[in-house]
Amino acid sequence: MTKMKARDFVIALLSPMIVGKACILYFGMNYSQYPGRGYGIGLCISILFTLTMIVRFLWKYRNYQDS
Repeated sequence: MTKMKARDFVIALLSPMIVGKACILYFGMNYSQYPGRGYGIGLCISILFTLTMIVRFLWKYRNYQDS
């Protein structure tokens, strides 16, 4: 297994989380102001996207050994 740098972990974890959190913020704010206009679906998809990216990150680096 190749050695990973801390930079690789930061990019792999933070970039999907920033996009996911921005979508959650956008859809959450619009859903609270305009319920019933479809922003709830976008909010649910954004939450699922963020959770999926976190699980993907954990699964991808599950066998990483710091040696």
